[in-house]
Amino acid sequence: MFRILMATEHYYPYPGGITEHVYHLSKELNKLGNEVHILTTNYSKNYIGEPPFPKVIRVGRAFRFPINKSFTTFTFSPLVAKQIRDIVRKGKYDIVHAQGSIVPTIPYLAIMYSKSINFSTFHASHGASKGYEIFKPVLRPAFNKLHGRIAVSKSALETIRRHFEADYKIIPNGVDIERFSPEGKLSGKIKRDDSIKLLFVGRLEPRKGLKYLISAMNILVEKYNVTLYVAGDGPLKPVYRQYIGDKTRNRIIFLGYVHKDELPSLYRGCDIFISPAIGGESFGIVLLEAMATQKPVVATRISGYMEVIEEEKDGLLAEPKDPASLARKISILIENEEYRNMLATRGREKVLRKYTWEKVAKQVLEYYKEIYARYTQ
Repeated sequence: MFRILMATEHYYPYPGGITEHVYHLSKELNKLGNEVHILTTNYSKNYIGEPPFPKVIRVGRAFRFPINKSFTTFTFSPLVAKQIRDIVRKGKYDIVHAQGSIVPTIPYLAIMYSKSINFSTFHASHGASKGYEIFKPVLRPAFNKLHGRIAVSKSALETIRRHFEADYKIIPNGVDIERFSPEGKLSGKIKRDDSIKLLFVGRLEPRKGLKYLISAMNILVEKYNVTLYVAGDGPLKPVYRQYIGDKTRNRIIFLGYVHKDELPSLYRGCDIFISPAIGGESFGIVLLEAMATQKPVVATRISGYMEVIEEEKDGLLAEPKDPASLARKISILIENEEYRNMLATRGREKVLRKYTWEKVAKQVLEYYKEIYARYTQ
């Protein structure tokens, strides 16, 4: 099989979708007979709790910068370019795979120094991305060296095609079905009372749409015994508290940052999972996590989410930025436990059918084989 270098700015202990994608994809590719090395950066945090992986190579030092109303990581060090060149050249890799686009520093330099067959996976969905616009002249040489290009969704594909027209293969994200399963302990952070328990998981930033869910809660508490648990942190927490009505004040519980190891038990403890994002979501990873734990999902009708949820078949979709629409969809599930259970069961079945990391890795490996054969024969 292949000797593969997976190049990424995002890896443990840095939390997020790309970190999980890199780890689980690399792990499954190894199981399929390949040898994967992960090339990433050094973070100031310690690595306690990092899942074991046979070969992780760290270079430079990570710094965070704001971009696209969120943050991204860049690696700096006087020696980082030479380190990456030596790793790429001496590693004798069949494939170099840049994760999280080909932005500086690590994915970009790995591709630029590579003499192997090169791939990149594009995760972002931000409409007109400022990052791509700023770096486009710099990124073009690296993009031209790519032999294979993967987008995690139609939304991510549309985003990258606005800046770099080419052929892309859509291969979705996956979810760890062993961790995110219906069986297991329940979180002690969610009360065992007779209220309907709603759960939100995400950073407290505008695009996650929490303020619209809080406004929907102001509607729901007039009729239902319902509690919203908010898992996530951010500087906007005081702002969001301003949207809470008097009757809702004791019905919304901010849990703060929740470690990834606690998330499965948190999902299991809720009755309905809500993701009210207003845009900028290339793929609904939190939706997959909830569905894998067999919980019914109410999400918003945005491009990244509509690729995961089929309305009224395995979840419900509300209009974005519309508290009344959110409240209506949630009330349907509050009032009909049988329907809740049916959507939850179908959601779990869909994840097992389409979104396990084993199935994702097999798709990636087949694409590797196709492109490798095309450019080496």
